[in-house]
Parts: sequence; structure tokens; C-alpha cells
Amino acid sequence: MNHLTEEQFEDIMQGLLPEPEHLTDCDLCRELLAEKKAIANRMRSAFDSVKPDKRLANNIRMQLTDKAVSEQPQSARRLSNIRFKRMAWPAAAAAVLVMAVILGVYVISPSSAMAARAELVKIHNHNLSTDHEHEFYSEADPVKLAEYFKSKLGFSPSMPITDQGMALRGCCVRHFRGQVVGSYVVDTPQGIMSVIVVTDKPETLGMGGKFECQGRVFWKSSFAKCDMVTVRLGDYSYCAVGEISHEYLTELLSRLMPDTHQ
Repeated sequence: MNHLTEEQFEDIMQGLLPEPEHLTDCDLCRELLAEKKAIANRMRSAFDSVKPDKRLANNIRMQLTDKAVSEQPQSARRLSNIRFKRMAWPAAAAAVLVMAVILGVYVISPSSAMAARAELVKIHNHNLSTDHEHEFYSEADPVKLAEYFKSKLGFSPSMPITDQGMALRGCCVRHFRGQVVGSYVVDTPQGIMSVIVVTDKPETLGMGGKFECQGRVFWKSSFAKCDMVTVRLGDYSYCAVGEISHEYLTELLSRLMPDTHQ
């Protein structure tokens, strides 16, 4: 199944394209469109509350009359430029501050980090659910799983070396923070875990507990009943999630084979 592209989502959001029948059958794209609309509404509300300073309007008027100013004598023109710079700087700084506040709310706030962890747990729970079996690719062969990911995501993620009671169960493609991501499920003696592969860095996922193990850097956190551990390989973060101890999750991520993205 081919999912909607970012361009198609943008056209739908702007009313340039009617919602296609694909949304009726695809839970992934339907959920992503709903998420995009919710974010757009929050951003619209945030900007509606921003009131420009009166000096900003004055600065715009000064720019519109720049031609008239340029016809003045050089000494008067120099004085006008100095006055404009003194007035424009506070307005520009205020605009930057507004954008920083808005971006901070939606990108790096504690609530955003918590939402990221909640999404990871949601994907894990979805992998364990039997309600959407048509979306789950059941396969224990890592080679076939890699081929499946390649066809769906355009790259083959690193797979763990499974032994000592570990076994791959299959994989699933989901949405995370507006992007299509892949995850695979591993059966272990301690329970079932999901490894979710995302482009986000561990710090932006709210993984605050940074530690080292076997020469690698890991991050750990928890949400609801699930523990989670993340390791960064190349351009991707591998997030192991499950009702399993941090130590065991770390053990599985330590078994990831060298970076093999293609």
C-alpha cells in the first residue's frame, strides 16, 4: 500500500485536494492527517494571540518610504538609517522571541517529550494488538524483514543477533511525529519488546537517563508500565520498548549488528 506523500497532505490541508479514498482504508494516513490538522490548529491559535508592537508598523512604513528617504541629502539619509536600525532591532528581536517561544512549546517542551514517549508506547501496544493483523508482517527471518523495511521505508535497519531465547516475531509500519517509521517485535524470555526506528535524536524523545554500556552510549526512560532504552546508530535512533527491565532492553540493543542502512 502506497501512503500519502507530504505534498498530498499539504494540498489536502490547504483545500487544494479532496480527501482521497485511500484515507478510508488506511489508518496510518488517517491518523497522520488528524495529527497534522491538530498541530495546525494549535499553531493558528498561538499566532492569533500574538499582537505586533506598534513600532513594527512604523518600521514597515519607513521601508515603504525608503525611496523618498534615498532622495534626501546624504547627511539626512544617514540619520534616517540610524533611526531605522535602532527601531527595527527591537521589533526583529521580538519576532525571533515569539518564534522561539512557539517552537519551544511544540518541539522541546517537557510535554512534547512526554508525548513522544507516549507515542512510542502506543506503537508497541499496537504491535501486540490483534485488531490490526493486516498491518503486521509476521516473519522471523531478519533478511526478509530487512527486505520488507526496504520496500516500505527505503532503508534496511540494523537487526539484533537473536539467541538465548530471543526470536524475531515480525514488523509493522506506523506513524511517529508526522513521519512513517518502522518497528520490529522481539520475543524474549522476559516478555515481548518492540524496537522502533526513528530519525529523532534521543534527547528530543525525553530520554534523560544517559549511560554507557559495552562502549556504546544509551538513553533510558519510562512511560506508563513500559521501560524504554534508546541507542543512536548513524542517522537513526533505535528505541526498545516493553514491560521489561532497562537492563534487558539494553542487552538486546547491544546485540544490534553494525550499521547496515542502505
